[in-house]
Amino acid sequence: MNGTRGILAYGAHVPYRRLARSAIAEVMGAGGGRGYRAVASFDEDTTTMGVEAARQALAGGTPTPRALWFSTVAPAYLDKTNATVVHAALRLDASVPALDFGGAPRSAVGALRTALASGDRTLVVASDLRVGLPTGPEDGGGGDAATAILVGSDEDGPLLAEYLGGATATAEFTDRWRTPGEAHSRTWEARFGEQAYLPLAHRAWTDALEATEPDGR
Repeated sequence: MNGTRGILAYGAHVPYRRLARSAIAEVMGAGGGRGYRAVASFDEDTTTMGVEAARQALAGGTPTPRALWFSTVAPAYLDKTNATVVHAALRLDASVPALDFGGAPRSAVGALRTALASGDRTLVVASDLRVGLPTGPEDGGGGDAATAILVGSDEDGPLLAEYLGGATATAEFTDRWRTPGEAHSRTWEARFGEQAYLPLAHRAWTDALEATEPDGR
């Protein structure tokens, strides 16, 4: 499919329940902060939240996706495709492929960028339950939510946002990790992550600007 690539529609789901961050500090004696943290209910998981976000994205006469990609670091099932559950809930045709992405939160961004660079009309769904160590940055700073973005071309319909291009910069370092069997992610000191991320971000940003120059330079 030719045409300008971009975002055709989007949807989001944030659980109804909230946890006051001040309550975390009252119980733990540290952490917390202002505001509230979105908390999934007992009958919600990343799949059900993803379904709700996807339904919003496809409401109102939005064109049907030709592929479905589901990204999460907290899958309801292991060694099973979770995207097929979302596929079934949306009643998509059996010819529409359903694939899982995961391993790290940034896999969702990777799935979105891959969809934008492809030629298909793709629904990218990202859904996560963030469970951090007590008093850690994700204990109060994280939250549970899902989002869905339908990517396509201007031939599919009016674009909400046009994709001009992008660039990547990849390097190996351990700033966040969770080993199999553990419930909580761990993070290294922020200053070490900054030392690794800043030059990578600068390089990717510079390359992206060069790639999207009108004269192609």
